[in-house]
Amino acid sequence: MPARPCERPSTSRLAGLDALRGIAALWVMYYHFLLLSSADHQIVGKGYVAVDFFFMLSGYVMARTYEPRLAGGYTVRRFMVARYRRLWPVMAIGTLIGAPMLALELGNPGPFAVIAVANLLLLPVFMTGGAILPVNGAAWSIFAELTANLAHGVWLWRLRNAALAVFAALLVPALIWICLAFDTLNAGAGENSFLAGILRALFGYSAGILLWRVWKDKPPVRVPPFLAFATIPVIALLVRSLSVETWFFDLGFVLLASPFLIAGGLTYRGNHCLGRWLGAISFPLYAVHMPLMFWSKGLGLGPVSGVAAALALAAYIAMRTNPAAIFPRRGPEMTPAAAEGSLNIERGITLRSR
Repeated sequence: MPARPCERPSTSRLAGLDALRGIAALWVMYYHFLLLSSADHQIVGKGYVAVDFFFMLSGYVMARTYEPRLAGGYTVRRFMVARYRRLWPVMAIGTLIGAPMLALELGNPGPFAVIAVANLLLLPVFMTGGAILPVNGAAWSIFAELTANLAHGVWLWRLRNAALAVFAALLVPALIWICLAFDTLNAGAGENSFLAGILRALFGYSAGILLWRVWKDKPPVRVPPFLAFATIPVIALLVRSLSVETWFFDLGFVLLASPFLIAGGLTYRGNHCLGRWLGAISFPLYAVHMPLMFWSKGLGLGPVSGVAAALALAAYIAMRTNPAAIFPRRGPEMTPAAAEGSLNIERGITLRSR
């Protein structure tokens, strides 16, 4: 992290989680880049587990932001409208970018219109035999998170800690079932794995809620922030070089590494520009990188051009929606309510996957 802190620090932001979210978003993008590049030797693997980290991070932040409000009478309808309004605009950009390519692939305006409209609304379709949100593969996990949000607003916030812990524990066998059924935790984007995606989201999200309730931003073990920031790059490199390709790694990352990362992010008390910048571009980058990389490959430009375009567009979107993170002196500080939406990435693993 750079030595110079940003101007006008905000005590309400969790700068360490911002930085981790951005690092994880880069992991997802680079993982997809290697898949699309068809490289003989892929040096980075397992990027799909970052989705489960995002689910857990989202549960933590949503509980932190909304559980006091829900207890005070904030309605489920208002909660879901707030979530949808925060997530939809940026995801819509990615969907609009990907729609023309899907139209070319299908060649039939009728099915395309149905799929495109449904996906634009972040709704899955079950008519292709493949991806449930084929216009933009990242959107499957956004739908899964909205499902977890609904469960949170209706029921999870009412559970006492012990009951919530039991609920999360009962979902661990579901994660094992996913791994046994698909030989990986990388499931949820396709019609045959739709339920798996919902279960992944519910586990990570409910675990994140529980972490916030128990920790209240003060984890019991002080994890040095630099360890948390270095964990994802180190894991991303080691899983390939050490041939750690079994689903046991997937479960270990979700159950052990993800809480460790959140604890390290909470320990960080700085407010450096790089971390805020990474947090600001993370969700836009997640939303647009796959359609742009597919377009780049389809036009014969190669996925590198898609990566460059995704980074540039994500930075532009962040600059327009959260200028204080990119140019600290040029915009007002985001309020916690405005900031909460950018904490979601989460996330899609393959555009035409399971």
